[in-house]
Amino acid sequence: MQNRQILFSHRPDGNPTPDVFQERIVEVGQPGEGEILCRNLTVSVDPYLRLKMYDRRSYTPPLQIGELIPGSAVAEVIESRAEGFAPGDHVAIYGGWQQYAVTRGKAARKIDLTVAPAGAWLGPLGMTGMTAYAGLMHIGKPRTGETLVVSGAAGAVGSLVGQIGRILGCRTVGIAGTAEKCRVAVEEFGFDACLNYREPDFAASLESATFQGCDIYFDNVGGEISRIVSARFNDFARFVVCGSISQYSGQQPAEPTAYDELMRLVLTRRLTVQGFIVSDIASNYPEFGDKMAGWLKAGTIVHREHARHGFEAIVPAFLGMLSGENTGKSIVHIADPTAT
Repeated sequence: MQNRQILFSHRPDGNPTPDVFQERIVEVGQPGEGEILCRNLTVSVDPYLRLKMYDRRSYTPPLQIGELIPGSAVAEVIESRAEGFAPGDHVAIYGGWQQYAVTRGKAARKIDLTVAPAGAWLGPLGMTGMTAYAGLMHIGKPRTGETLVVSGAAGAVGSLVGQIGRILGCRTVGIAGTAEKCRVAVEEFGFDACLNYREPDFAASLESATFQGCDIYFDNVGGEISRIVSARFNDFARFVVCGSISQYSGQQPAEPTAYDELMRLVLTRRLTVQGFIVSDIASNYPEFGDKMAGWLKAGTIVHREHARHGFEAIVPAFLGMLSGENTGKSIVHIADPTAT
């Protein structure tokens, strides 16, 4: 069998373009002892990959030219040399942008596609959901009656943060980039309010929506939006830095005094400002899986995905996600499960 793969071709200058990637076809590998051979069914496209395209220190090593693009996937086991796995099992793996992947059985998690669809295992029941839950709980420490502001509120992580915050009794204020995304955030995800940051009166609207100030800011975007939100912080507010997608393809010009003003607020309002990588804190929240599964089953949390179809759709899906095309979790279905 042959395996289509997408590789990293060169480091982009600014926004990535399709030629940053190249495709190759190789022979499908064979599993060794303790490994499984999987056929990827659905792959995830995620913002952190843009950070890996820089040749600089980060929380994971930078992509090397010619390297397979990594990423989470839902897959089907087609050959197993690992105890506890058999052909036909469905698993969540770090399978990358390819049709077939060989991985250690210890690195695979069995999943049930009759309980939730593939996209949900990459979204709320996967690392995306854990990022939202653990980041909010670990740093945000939400309390009933507090005001939670979420940037990227219609995106994969932000939409879940808002819903979890609502369940925990917070007033939730979302920020998104279109009127339609704001509508979805309120009507489907249950935010109390959602503001379009592209509107000229955004700052005034935010002041009105956060009439009791901001106790928790869960930031996925960074840049000017975060500068405006920072003016609304209450004393002892928590600033949860999850992402900064507005800056991933090159630093945008900032207000010259923005840093000094933020530091003044950190001091005078006694803020907690903390970035996090979900792998550092995930083990602290063993209850996550059961809680999220229960919320999904009860309809308390809504899963929405922005899906494309076909292997050739992976790169366009990634580029579209970086430009804010998606509402909910961005995924690509590249194969169907084997009929049983």
